[in-house]
Amino acid sequence: YLQTGNMKYMQKIKKVIELFEWFCQNIIWLVMLCCVGFVAVLNLLYRSKVAYVWTEDVSIERTSITALVLAVLIFVVFLIAGSKIQKIDEKILFIVFTVIYIIAGIYWIANVSTELRMDAYSAHNGSVLMRQHDFSFLNPGQDIYLNEHQLSFVTYEYLLGFISTDVRFLYAVNLLQIIGINFVIWKLTDRCFGQNHKTNLYVILFSFLFLPQFFFLAFAYGIIPGLFFILLAFLFLDKSLESGNWKHMILCVIFVMLAVILKGNNIIGSITIAILCFLRILKEKKWRLILLAVLVMVVSVLPGKAFHAWYNKETGGVLCGGKPKILWIAMGTEPYYNNAAGWYNGCSDWLFSEAGYDPEKATELGKAKIRDNIYIFRHNPDTAYEFFSEKLESMWCDPMYESLWSGPLPDAGAENKTEFFNELYSGRSIEPQISLAMKGFVIVLFILTALFVIDRRNRKYDCNYIFLYFVGGFLLHIVWEAKSQYVYPYVFILLPCCAWEMTSISDRIQRKVKTHDTKEKML
Repeated sequence: YLQTGNMKYMQKIKKVIELFEWFCQNIIWLVMLCCVGFVAVLNLLYRSKVAYVWTEDVSIERTSITALVLAVLIFVVFLIAGSKIQKIDEKILFIVFTVIYIIAGIYWIANVSTELRMDAYSAHNGSVLMRQHDFSFLNPGQDIYLNEHQLSFVTYEYLLGFISTDVRFLYAVNLLQIIGINFVIWKLTDRCFGQNHKTNLYVILFSFLFLPQFFFLAFAYGIIPGLFFILLAFLFLDKSLESGNWKHMILCVIFVMLAVILKGNNIIGSITIAILCFLRILKEKKWRLILLAVLVMVVSVLPGKAFHAWYNKETGGVLCGGKPKILWIAMGTEPYYNNAAGWYNGCSDWLFSEAGYDPEKATELGKAKIRDNIYIFRHNPDTAYEFFSEKLESMWCDPMYESLWSGPLPDAGAENKTEFFNELYSGRSIEPQISLAMKGFVIVLFILTALFVIDRRNRKYDCNYIFLYFVGGFLLHIVWEAKSQYVYPYVFILLPCCAWEMTSISDRIQRKVKTHDTKEKML
């Protein structure tokens, strides 16, 4: 009797767990649908642009009829291509595009200026000085003193400096990592959708045609290496969940750590992995999943503290800890602005200076500023609507994601070796055509991804790592400092969903055409 009672009790617990897991899955699905659907609608309605001047001069306009027509044409071309490329070997297609990228990349690296600016300049300058045992770049008031999170990228460049300190070498490493990103997204797609050949071909095609990513090769900062390592972390997470192999789990942890070190926003990726482990624990009572979830969160935090401790020791204790993260939220929700809503306006620097570079005092000032911002929004709904609508439009509707703006701008003093590059990085030459083409491309990307999420038949595919990473990025940047550059990784990771939906539509059309032809022959 006791045994029977225990069995019934365990069955009830199992049903509760299954219901909770079902609830979590549906919440993820619903939030993803809302976020990606919202971004798709924004892109249908608006287009933002960052002018090719040294300041981030942002403008927003209605999406042109030309861009919408081009989106339809791009969709039709991809649809037709689906029936033509099926006989192509995936490896051959990837190699062909890789060779094209390498040739174009070598030409790019040889001819663009190596003049860096802003954060990229500060990090590179710090790594060069550190090789000379000069830590003056960490003196109070210096850029990295204020933005201590850059120490991780300084260390990354310092290590690469054992090979070369030439900026062109950093560009070359970026190029290799861009190709690596495209390779990993192909392998993730292959694993997610059951080795579907056409989907794999589509994702290879899409990843290499996503030109903003290629343009980021001339941006010597953490955005490319950060995305490369977080995608590798997702790949080895998937392998670990499938095989239970400790090697895969360790590699997942290592790549999460590297991703967060190189780009702090990739903590969204580590949170994604922790949530996925939690969801899997509801199905599989395996302690290693708890360990993996804990480890990815630990390695997302400890390296930053270790960098602070080591550099502080080397400089004789001059470091203050840098600006608290809350100051970026205070700036990202500043209701009154000169340029665009939520974009950099110096608010975080001013608050930190006002606090005498004391992180605790700055945190209190940041909280007070956020409370003031919330008060203004609560009592002025029109201001809140105008602010957040403009902020989201400016970030998510820029088809270039500041990829060329982040490079060697002539307006900022860069002297490229060819007139073509000077024109391109000035927003002239073929830049308007590229921007228009990318606008059509991202409209297709967002709409197909939204359709993928809507189609409940696709729920059998485990795309939660894509959903959670995208949703995390979307929610963070509602309140964080705005930059269209920041959202590029969350857009790129949607490519597998887009590729599968394109395959699904293509296959349905081919089946209907085949059925129609068969009926005509019978008649």
